[in-house]
Amino acid sequence: MTPVLGIFLLLAIAALRLGSSLLLPITVAGLLALLLAPTVRWLVRRRIPSALAAGLVVAGVTVGLIVSIMVLAAPAADWLDRAPKTLEQAERKIRKLAKPLQSLQETAEKVQQVTQGGVASGPPARSVTVAPAGIMSKLSGTTMSALGALMTVIFLAYFLLASGDRFREKFADMLPERHRREMAAAIVEMQGQMSHYLLLTTLINAGVGVLTWGALVAIDFPNPALWAVVAAVLNYIPYVGAAVTLAVIGVAGLVSFDTTREPLIAMGAFFVINMIESNIATPMLLGRRLPLNPVAIFVGLLFWGWVWGITGAVLAVPLTVLVKVVADRVGPLKPFGELLDN
Repeated sequence: MTPVLGIFLLLAIAALRLGSSLLLPITVAGLLALLLAPTVRWLVRRRIPSALAAGLVVAGVTVGLIVSIMVLAAPAADWLDRAPKTLEQAERKIRKLAKPLQSLQETAEKVQQVTQGGVASGPPARSVTVAPAGIMSKLSGTTMSALGALMTVIFLAYFLLASGDRFREKFADMLPERHRREMAAAIVEMQGQMSHYLLLTTLINAGVGVLTWGALVAIDFPNPALWAVVAAVLNYIPYVGAAVTLAVIGVAGLVSFDTTREPLIAMGAFFVINMIESNIATPMLLGRRLPLNPVAIFVGLLFWGWVWGITGAVLAVPLTVLVKVVADRVGPLKPFGELLDN
């Protein structure tokens, strides 16, 4: 059984890697359905038909997403298009701040040149560089595919929510009769755990975004809503997301302000928010509902980032939690589930 299971896992990993264009929208739709399922069930208990309840919830999320994109599209496009110039400006300011260290480095280089036989004479060689194309022009080629994937996610999430328990029952009917009841109970438990986890995680990350927005507004930071959304989305990525957000806020602050006071205040405020979230809010709200140890989280981040890129990194923790929940219920995979356990 073990060799067969090993071969199956290798084939599954290869399928995830090669079939990302098909499997990624399906996975996102499934996680979105788990996230929205409690709201749909609440509406159904108020005697609203499941199809109508699913339509209302998905339509509300879609409208909110469209409005957010419309509000943030202009500043995001502007920052992306000016990214090379922005990085150059930030680099110049960082060099200015580090001028004493730079002078020390230049002195060390001159000493090294003297010890190696003198300073090379002659004018420096000229180089010609071609300005790269704007980032937005590079991204325009993927716009249609992104819209197609988004439509797939929206419609599939609607059908999963509208079907309610019927889809779960049909899945259980595919199994031998002696395992149907046990599998149906396992699916219900997995849905409950994942739905609760995704809901709490989303609320925590939304809180991080709101607090970041408030801190940036307090110091008149430009485009605070954009950076708040970046902070909320990247907070799904453990460890790396907060560091990237901190660096992005620092670079944006260096470019936007003449002094370093405002960037340092913004970075300090986000650092405090992240410390409160990671050390107080998340442990208090999730507790044992995050059954992953730090090694499992980091390895999951590397694996899903390798399989599905940035989107996989954002979904790494929910997907690893899902793998853990499934492994705890499948006999041959229980040792793997114990390996991931916190």
